[in-house]
Amino acid sequence: MTLHAPNIVVFVIAGCLAIMGILAVLPISLPIPFLVIDNAPWYIFLGWFLLAAGAALPRRSGDAPESKS
Repeated sequence: MTLHAPNIVVFVIAGCLAIMGILAVLPISLPIPFLVIDNAPWYIFLGWFLLAAGAALPRRSGDAPESKS
């Protein structure tokens, strides 16, 4: 299996989901209604899953390979 770095957009979205999951378990009050402790593991899992899927899915043929410099 050939793995590669995920798209930068996928990486940013996965990072935001993981941070939301971590913020949900901290004892601070945030004015975000869906950010509750019951959903925290799902946010973290979804961030991990996006990174794993972005690394495992094949690249499109039109994408240029990254330079190795």
